[in-house]
Amino acid sequence: MNSTASSPQTALPSFSALAEENALLREQLDAQSDAIRQLKHQLDWFKKQLFGPKSEKQVFDLPQQGHLFSSDQAVVSAPPEDEKRVVQAYQRGSGKKQRDDDCLNDTGLRFNDDVPVEVIETLPPELTGPDADQYDIIGTKTTYRLAQRAASYVVLKLERPVFRRKGDNKPITTPAPFNVLDNSVADVSLLAGLMVDKFQFHLPLYRQHQRLQQAGITLSRSTLTNLVKRAIALLRPIVDAQTQSVLRSRVLAMDETPVKSGHQGRATKRQDEIRLVLAALRRCRRSGVHLLQQPRTCPY
Repeated sequence: MNSTASSPQTALPSFSALAEENALLREQLDAQSDAIRQLKHQLDWFKKQLFGPKSEKQVFDLPQQGHLFSSDQAVVSAPPEDEKRVVQAYQRGSGKKQRDDDCLNDTGLRFNDDVPVEVIETLPPELTGPDADQYDIIGTKTTYRLAQRAASYVVLKLERPVFRRKGDNKPITTPAPFNVLDNSVADVSLLAGLMVDKFQFHLPLYRQHQRLQQAGITLSRSTLTNLVKRAIALLRPIVDAQTQSVLRSRVLAMDETPVKSGHQGRATKRQDEIRLVLAALRRCRRSGVHLLQQPRTCPY
């Protein structure tokens, strides 16, 4: 009975031993936390170097890239050093001219030697009449106009003689031929070609401007716009006359572009358009105007 009481019992650790063990574990945990923090910082730095600050991959030309699987004793040739260049301070200078200084003529038209020039001689009535022998030609006035031929451009050189009557010192200058636009370098053929190419063949003005530059003719983009604007103003009376003729007619031909109705989200809009067309038809019929609809063009 006493043997059980006298059996050795397991010795429990003391409080001081537990405190020392706890302090040791805390030191190890702090050391591991510092190591993890440093490794995380290094990993973030490597990610930034590889992917960039905005996830943009940066490509570096590393000289060791071709020797990754070679022995460590392989000699890696050093890349050649870049030549040092002396960068001068910034200085604002004048832009390079696209034309020579002597390419501008008296009328403001600029073109190079590759542009064909057609010479047109203009003689006044004084030099072609019965008293032509009474005049002496003392000079020539030149006027340049830009004209357009079929798929090409040509410069018209209008030479106008300056003459005087014998015994009289007063010079007489032959007037320039009539031009559609006053004080303009554009011939009527150029105006017609610009508008036909733009509105019939759907060639924008900037494309025509590029074609002029390729042909060796220097004109500003705003000049073409101004020429088309002035030419349209000349055609305004014709448009008004056609409008009045259409309104006075008793029979009108209407041609519409076929469209599909009933699309999702657009059915209401199409129905409104149909109502407007039908209302216009009823109004025209009530006023005695008959509409001739082109076959297979009305989708309704």
